[in-house]
Amino acid sequence: MRLGIDSYSLRWQGWDAFQLLEYAAQIGLDNVHFSSRHDLASLDEGYLLSLKRRADELGLTIELGMGSFDRYSSSFQPRDGSGEQQLADMLRAAAVVGSPVVRCFLGSDAERRGPVPIKEHIQEGIRTLRAVAPLARELRVKVAVENHGGVDLLARELAYLVEEAGPDAVGVCLDTGNPTYAGEDPLLTTEVLAPHVVTSHVRDSRVWLTSEGAMAQWVPLGQGDVDLLRLFAIWREKCPQAPCNLETITGHEPHAIPFRDPDSPFWQMFPDMLARDFVRFLALAERGQARPLEQLLLPSRTGWPGSDEQGRKLVEQQRLHFEESVFYAREVLGLGERGR
Repeated sequence: MRLGIDSYSLRWQGWDAFQLLEYAAQIGLDNVHFSSRHDLASLDEGYLLSLKRRADELGLTIELGMGSFDRYSSSFQPRDGSGEQQLADMLRAAAVVGSPVVRCFLGSDAERRGPVPIKEHIQEGIRTLRAVAPLARELRVKVAVENHGGVDLLARELAYLVEEAGPDAVGVCLDTGNPTYAGEDPLLTTEVLAPHVVTSHVRDSRVWLTSEGAMAQWVPLGQGDVDLLRLFAIWREKCPQAPCNLETITGHEPHAIPFRDPDSPFWQMFPDMLARDFVRFLALAERGQARPLEQLLLPSRTGWPGSDEQGRKLVEQQRLHFEESVFYAREVLGLGERGR
């Protein structure tokens, strides 16, 4: 199975697309997943062809992505055009660089708290995806919808969206970290979505019980509580063509999941979660221990380190945690094609 990097893993490094390609080749990865259109300096064909040439020289494959395609989402960026236009632009760019997918997402958990009901978001998503499906089929590039942002869509909801939009043109970008913030076991997420998975964002989580419910925290691969060996056994059986793109996100406090109060914001966001699915998460949390990751934390909620000494150390920590994840993926999970 190919091993890659999601560009978001090293967003603090200040690298452009070519520098990220060089780094990926240097540490022996197979794939570079540019998850945002703004990872690219341009969508001009000349620039895209030069990026592909350099990737080919380095023995790397490329995947492209973008943000929200849902016009009702708080994450949507209308400056880049309608959802259909943004997807069409990125599908054409993907065809130029040889990317088999365009990663995208509906929104985030904010969509489950906003004025538009989540079912309306889903229907708008289906409408938009159906509109671009003919172009995706023509270019032979799949739209890869992520379970995004802690999360906008639970596994069964995302499977429904893909099946309604057309699974010959639309697939899944499986994120193994986001589900834990929504009270979903990533193993369940993988089981449900595996038939549709075409690419990925992979990370680990620690999960433990509290008096209010549970806590979850993203950690480097292999340092959490998710059954990664079982997860990748499913992956190898059901979607072996999809690369494992590491998305290491650290530097944050644990996330609270207050499920013991039936009137809590958690249940207001996920009122239709199946009991048999939630029990899987509960079992995961019961196995965990209260052990937050020892690490430097971001000084604010801006999502970006400062320019002082603490900021420099956070940038170094980000790279270190990513490389720890690469080591575990190779040495324990047996991922990656180079040198095998």
